[in-house]
Amino acid sequence: MRKKIHSSGFTIIELLIVVVIIGILSTLVVTTYSGVQAKNRNSDRQASIDTIQGQLETYYVQYSKYPTVDNLNDSVWRQANLKNLAADNLQDPHWSDKNVACAQNGKAVVATKPAADCVAYQVTGADGSACDNKAVACAQYTLTAMLEGGGKYVKSSLN
Repeated sequence: MRKKIHSSGFTIIELLIVVVIIGILSTLVVTTYSGVQAKNRNSDRQASIDTIQGQLETYYVQYSKYPTVDNLNDSVWRQANLKNLAADNLQDPHWSDKNVACAQNGKAVVATKPAADCVAYQVTGADGSACDNKAVACAQYTLTAMLEGGGKYVKSSLN
């Protein structure tokens, strides 16, 4: 009589299938998580641009001009004139002090033209020329944030 041998383990094929399934699920989780993070950073960018725009429009109502780029980058000027604008609003969620377009002395500043991981502020006179609020009043602006995954979020002056 022959004895039946019972095997109580997994075959190599079964183990490989389990490992492949776990790998696929892990990839899906990581991809989804990074997509959610990018969406959150894009939402933060848009909220910052909207906050900056609100402060700029309030300033315009009071002074009939918009601040220059230098004004906006000057923390003392900002605190005196745009009291509700926190420095974080000028800093992209992916900002790095190595990004020369929007970093100065290790601090975030607005860039003068759209750049990745920066908040950009372009301000001009009414005719599109350069402005300094002395000889030429700053009469219009464009705020821009580059979104992850492509595209831009742009807000312009309301006047």
